[in-house]
Amino acid sequence: MMKLKFCGFKTIADVQKAKDLNIDAIGFIHYKKSKRYVDIQTINQFIQIIPNTIEKVIVFVNPDIDTLDAIIEGTGVTAIQLHGDEPLTTIQYIREKRKNIKIIKALPATNRKELKKNIEKYKSLVDQFIIDTPSQTYGGTGQVYDWQMLEGLEDVDYLVAGGMDEQNIRKIRTLSLNHNGYDIASGIETNQEKDLTKMHTIIELVKGDYKNDEKYTNRSR
Repeated sequence: MMKLKFCGFKTIADVQKAKDLNIDAIGFIHYKKSKRYVDIQTINQFIQIIPNTIEKVIVFVNPDIDTLDAIIEGTGVTAIQLHGDEPLTTIQYIREKRKNIKIIKALPATNRKELKKNIEKYKSLVDQFIIDTPSQTYGGTGQVYDWQMLEGLEDVDYLVAGGMDEQNIRKIRTLSLNHNGYDIASGIETNQEKDLTKMHTIIELVKGDYKNDEKYTNRSR
Protein backbone atom coordinates (compact mmCIF):
# COMPACT_ATOMS: atom_id res chain seq x y z
CA MET A 1 0.00 0.00 0.00
CA MET A 2 1.32 3.44 -0.94
CA LYS A 3 2.21 5.76 1.91
CA LEU A 4 0.90 9.30 2.31
CA LYS A 5 2.61 12.01 4.31
CA PHE A 6 0.71 15.29 4.54
CA CYS A 7 3.06 18.08 5.54
CA GLY A 8 3.32 21.74 6.46
CA PHE A 9 0.53 22.06 9.03
CA LYS A 10 0.44 25.43 10.82
CA THR A 11 -2.86 25.59 12.70
CA ILE A 12 -4.83 23.39 15.06
CA ALA A 13 -7.82 23.69 12.73
CA ASP A 14 -5.85 22.14 9.86
CA VAL A 15 -4.52 19.36 12.08
CA GLN A 16 -8.09 18.60 13.14
CA LYS A 17 -9.04 18.16 9.48
CA ALA A 18 -6.36 15.53 8.88
CA LYS A 19 -5.90 13.64 12.14
CA ASP A 20 -8.59 11.00 11.47
CA LEU A 21 -7.87 10.50 7.79
CA ASN A 22 -6.26 7.42 6.25
CA ILE A 23 -2.75 8.86 6.08
CA ASP A 24 0.53 7.54 7.41
CA ALA A 25 2.26 10.70 8.62
CA ILE A 26 1.68 14.35 9.43
CA GLY A 27 4.60 16.75 9.14
CA PHE A 28 5.45 20.05 10.85
CA ILE A 29 8.22 22.33 9.66
CA HIS A 30 10.62 23.72 12.25
CA TYR A 31 12.71 25.90 9.95
CA LYS A 32 12.33 29.64 10.46
CA LYS A 33 12.87 30.55 6.81
CA SER A 34 9.91 28.43 5.75
CA LYS A 35 6.48 29.98 5.21
CA ARG A 36 5.11 26.95 7.07
CA TYR A 37 7.31 27.33 10.15
CA VAL A 38 5.85 26.42 13.55
CA ASP A 39 7.56 26.65 16.95
CA ILE A 40 8.19 23.78 19.34
CA GLN A 41 5.36 24.64 21.74
CA THR A 42 2.81 24.72 18.92
CA ILE A 43 4.12 21.49 17.43
CA ASN A 44 3.70 19.78 20.78
CA GLN A 45 0.09 20.98 20.99
CA PHE A 46 -0.57 19.53 17.55
CA ILE A 47 1.03 16.20 18.40
CA GLN A 48 -1.18 15.76 21.46
CA ILE A 49 -4.33 15.41 19.34
CA ILE A 50 -2.92 13.08 16.67
CA PRO A 51 -3.63 9.35 17.13
CA ASN A 52 -0.82 6.86 17.62
CA THR A 53 -1.52 5.30 14.23
CA ILE A 54 -0.09 8.36 12.46
CA GLU A 55 3.60 9.28 12.47
CA LYS A 56 4.39 12.73 13.82
CA VAL A 57 7.21 14.10 11.68
CA ILE A 58 9.19 17.25 12.43
CA VAL A 59 11.12 18.71 9.51
CA PHE A 60 14.49 20.38 10.12
CA VAL A 61 17.09 22.09 7.98
CA ASN A 62 20.61 21.78 9.41
CA PRO A 63 19.47 21.75 13.07
CA ASP A 64 21.87 22.27 15.94
CA ILE A 65 22.11 19.81 18.82
CA ASP A 66 20.20 22.03 21.26
CA THR A 67 17.24 22.22 18.89
CA LEU A 68 17.23 18.46 18.37
CA ASP A 69 17.36 17.90 22.12
CA ALA A 70 14.43 20.27 22.69
CA ILE A 71 12.30 18.48 20.10
CA ILE A 72 13.19 14.93 21.10
CA GLU A 73 12.84 15.54 24.83
CA GLY A 74 9.99 18.06 24.77
CA THR A 75 7.53 16.64 22.25
CA GLY A 76 5.95 13.36 21.23
CA VAL A 77 7.72 13.34 17.86
CA THR A 78 8.02 9.88 16.31
CA ALA A 79 10.01 10.80 13.20
CA ILE A 80 12.61 13.41 12.29
CA GLN A 81 13.05 14.59 8.72
CA LEU A 82 16.35 16.22 7.76
CA HIS A 83 15.97 18.46 4.75
CA GLY A 84 19.33 20.22 4.63
CA ASP A 85 23.00 19.33 4.26
CA GLU A 86 23.29 17.51 7.55
CA PRO A 87 26.52 15.60 8.27
CA LEU A 88 26.36 11.95 9.17
CA THR A 89 27.25 12.85 12.76
CA THR A 90 23.87 14.60 13.15
CA ILE A 91 22.04 11.45 12.12
CA GLN A 92 24.19 9.35 14.43
CA TYR A 93 23.40 11.71 17.30
CA ILE A 94 19.64 11.37 16.74
CA ARG A 95 19.94 7.60 16.61
CA GLU A 96 21.86 7.49 19.86
CA LYS A 97 19.51 9.97 21.53
CA ARG A 98 16.40 7.91 20.78
CA LYS A 99 16.94 4.59 19.07
CA ASN A 100 13.32 4.00 18.07
CA ILE A 101 12.80 7.33 16.31
CA LYS A 102 12.34 7.18 12.56
CA ILE A 103 14.87 9.18 10.56
CA ILE A 104 13.93 10.50 7.13
CA LYS A 105 16.43 12.18 4.81
CA ALA A 106 15.22 14.50 2.08
CA LEU A 107 17.38 14.64 -1.04
CA PRO A 108 17.22 17.06 -3.98
CA ALA A 109 16.65 15.49 -7.38
CA THR A 110 19.56 17.32 -9.00
CA ASN A 111 20.59 14.57 -11.41
CA ARG A 112 20.58 10.78 -11.43
CA LYS A 113 24.29 10.39 -10.61
CA GLU A 114 24.25 12.81 -7.69
CA LEU A 115 21.02 11.36 -6.33
CA LYS A 116 22.37 7.81 -6.29
CA LYS A 117 25.58 9.05 -4.65
CA ASN A 118 23.62 10.73 -1.85
CA ILE A 119 21.39 7.70 -1.36
CA GLU A 120 24.44 5.51 -0.85
CA LYS A 121 25.89 8.08 1.56
CA TYR A 122 22.88 8.02 3.88
CA LYS A 123 21.25 4.66 3.19
CA SER A 124 22.75 2.72 6.09
CA LEU A 125 21.79 5.40 8.63
CA VAL A 126 18.26 6.48 7.73
CA ASP A 127 14.92 4.70 7.51
CA GLN A 128 13.40 6.48 4.53
CA PHE A 129 14.16 9.06 1.85
CA ILE A 130 12.08 11.88 0.43
CA ILE A 131 13.16 12.98 -3.03
CA ASP A 132 12.22 16.58 -3.65
CA THR A 133 12.63 19.36 -6.19
CA PRO A 134 16.02 21.11 -5.82
CA SER A 135 15.82 24.61 -4.39
CA GLN A 136 17.87 27.10 -2.39
CA THR A 137 15.09 27.13 0.20
CA TYR A 138 15.32 23.37 0.84
CA GLY A 139 11.94 22.39 -0.56
CA GLY A 140 8.50 23.92 -0.32
CA THR A 141 8.54 25.17 -3.90
CA GLY A 142 5.42 23.36 -5.09
CA GLN A 143 7.33 22.63 -8.31
CA VAL A 144 7.95 19.26 -9.95
CA TYR A 145 11.14 17.79 -11.41
CA ASP A 146 11.93 15.16 -14.03
CA TRP A 147 10.61 12.01 -12.35
CA GLN A 148 12.33 9.80 -14.93
CA MET A 149 15.58 10.21 -13.01
CA LEU A 150 13.96 8.01 -10.34
CA GLU A 151 13.64 5.10 -12.75
CA GLY A 152 15.96 2.29 -11.80
CA LEU A 153 16.04 3.09 -8.10
CA GLU A 154 15.60 -0.26 -6.38
CA ASP A 155 15.68 -1.41 -2.77
CA VAL A 156 15.22 2.18 -1.61
CA ASP A 157 12.32 3.28 0.59
CA TYR A 158 11.43 6.71 -0.77
CA LEU A 159 8.51 9.09 -1.12
CA VAL A 160 8.15 11.50 -4.01
CA ALA A 161 7.79 15.18 -3.08
CA GLY A 162 7.69 18.42 -5.03
CA GLY A 163 4.42 19.67 -6.48
CA MET A 164 2.49 16.53 -5.66
CA ASP A 165 -1.24 17.05 -6.23
CA GLU A 166 -4.00 14.96 -7.76
CA GLN A 167 -2.99 15.73 -11.33
CA ASN A 168 0.72 15.06 -10.84
CA ILE A 169 0.11 11.87 -8.86
CA ARG A 170 -1.96 10.58 -11.78
CA LYS A 171 0.93 11.40 -14.12
CA ILE A 172 3.61 9.80 -11.97
CA ARG A 173 1.60 6.60 -11.66
CA THR A 174 2.08 6.04 -15.41
CA LEU A 175 5.86 5.67 -14.94
CA SER A 176 7.77 2.57 -13.87
CA LEU A 177 8.97 3.76 -10.49
CA ASN A 178 9.59 1.86 -7.27
CA HIS A 179 8.49 4.68 -4.98
CA ASN A 180 6.57 3.91 -1.79
CA GLY A 181 4.31 6.97 -1.68
CA TYR A 182 4.03 10.74 -1.67
CA ASP A 183 4.90 13.70 0.54
CA ILE A 184 2.41 16.52 -0.03
CA ALA A 185 2.09 20.08 1.25
CA SER A 186 0.93 22.63 -1.34
CA GLY A 187 -1.10 19.99 -3.19
CA ILE A 188 -3.54 19.75 -0.28
CA GLU A 189 -3.88 23.51 0.22
CA THR A 190 -6.19 26.27 -0.95
CA ASN A 191 -5.18 29.82 -0.05
CA GLN A 192 -2.45 28.43 2.25
CA GLU A 193 -4.94 26.43 4.32
CA LYS A 194 -5.34 22.67 4.25
CA ASP A 195 -8.23 21.71 2.01
CA LEU A 196 -10.24 18.72 3.23
CA THR A 197 -11.69 18.01 -0.20
CA LYS A 198 -8.24 17.88 -1.78
CA MET A 199 -7.00 15.62 1.00
CA HIS A 200 -9.91 13.21 0.51
CA THR A 201 -9.43 13.19 -3.26
CA ILE A 202 -5.76 12.26 -2.94
CA ILE A 203 -6.46 9.61 -0.29
CA GLU A 204 -9.07 8.01 -2.52
CA LEU A 205 -6.69 8.14 -5.50
CA VAL A 206 -3.70 6.69 -3.64
CA LYS A 207 -5.32 4.36 -1.10
CA GLY A 208 -8.77 3.85 -2.52
CA ASP A 209 -10.71 4.60 0.66
CA TYR A 210 -11.48 6.94 3.53
CA LYS A 211 -11.18 6.49 7.27
CA ASN A 212 -13.30 7.60 10.21
CA ASP A 213 -14.89 10.63 8.61
CA GLU A 214 -18.69 10.46 8.82
CA LYS A 215 -19.04 14.18 8.16
CA TYR A 216 -17.44 13.86 4.76
CA THR A 217 -19.25 10.61 3.94
CA ASN A 218 -22.64 12.06 4.84
CA ARG A 219 -21.97 15.27 2.96
CA SER A 220 -20.99 13.50 -0.24
CA ARG A 221 -24.04 11.23 -0.42
